[in-house]
Amino acid sequence: MSSDNFSVSSVVVMCMASDVDRLCEELNNIESVEWHYKDDNGKIVITMESSSIDEEIKILKQVESLKGVISAQMMYSYSEQELQKMRENIDIGEIPEILQNDKLKAEDIVYYGDVSNNIDNILKK
Repeated sequence: MSSDNFSVSSVVVMCMASDVDRLCEELNNIESVEWHYKDDNGKIVITMESSSIDEEIKILKQVESLKGVISAQMMYSYSEQELQKMRENIDIGEIPEILQNDKLKAEDIVYYGDVSNNIDNILKK
């Protein structure tokens, strides 16, 4: 998998407590899936790695179809492709001047609760 086509997601799988150990074994047999946590209440936390979001959805459906899985909920998803698209769309002019100032120390920044409405006041200080 190339680094510019990389997606990873965390998923919480719910099942009956009696199915946890069997499902952990079955989950590890699915390519690009690894379990990281399990408990006695029927909760398993897994990660899925793939080359695209579409591939992740296919893997998630495979996990959901395992016997004993009550639910499989994606909690977090990261896509290198989506991040790159966002980076390409960022207009440096939209970033407030205060955030572009490399000489400004973090402890000197005063937050007034709503940066978008108070950025001028912050810059004047």
